[in-house]
Amino acid sequence: MKYIKLVASDLDGTLLDKNKEITPRLYHALEQMNEQGIYFVPATGRPFSTVPQAIKALPFLRYVITSNGAAIYDAVEKKAVIENNLSPNAVDAVIPIAKRLPVITEYFIHGKAYIAKSVYENLSPYGLTESHVRYILNSRTPVENFWEKMQKSHAILENINLIFRDMDLRKQVWAELRALGLCSVTASTPENIEITSPLATKAKALETLCALLGIEAEHVLAMGDSDNDLPMLEFAGIGVAMANSEAHIKAAADMIAEDCNHFGAAKILEQLLKERA
Repeated sequence: MKYIKLVASDLDGTLLDKNKEITPRLYHALEQMNEQGIYFVPATGRPFSTVPQAIKALPFLRYVITSNGAAIYDAVEKKAVIENNLSPNAVDAVIPIAKRLPVITEYFIHGKAYIAKSVYENLSPYGLTESHVRYILNSRTPVENFWEKMQKSHAILENINLIFRDMDLRKQVWAELRALGLCSVTASTPENIEITSPLATKAKALETLCALLGIEAEHVLAMGDSDNDLPMLEFAGIGVAMANSEAHIKAAADMIAEDCNHFGAAKILEQLLKERA
């Protein structure tokens, strides 16, 4: 394994187990990494306010890539170091598409997630799992006049997230949004579409952070499981896909780790530490 100075990792489906927790085994590996001077950088599609407490509580955490690369947060100062928001033109083009869809629409601003109050109060039509419903209720801020406020905030949106029940419709909308040529279109789950600035990907944010820290891509290890992780895996000197990833993510990776519920991330980091010793 190459000499690694920074490890970037997706959270859901990669670093965190099914309970959205860090196992003691993984914590120990992260702690050893820190002792050896290796940066650990979470890279997530979540806005900063919804990053799990298990991550925020890490005493050695400094930087977090959020909203699929739309922002890089300093976890110590609790503020964005870099932001790449959607352009007003992109937001204005996406709104009429999203408004006509039978989907959940969310938008992220300054690390917080917003949802229409009417949707927040009745999530039953959208086919969500119980855990997803709890996540939305615990992490989203419901707002009145959702579309009006979204329009007024069109210059400061980090991300627009669409959650689908109809997968054929999702496929059609994916192509429609890509055809706009105004935004990056990706996903963190099989049910959603995440819309950000073309400058806002996990890979671009990681490249920017590495430049700030004086670390070259060949000294980076990145782990992930979804479409929004793919550019990051390709950027890093070592790209690691989880066993629970889709086939095209695995095909692009340098290594395959065991799945997130069988200590996959911990085992990769243990291997890294062993070879570095």
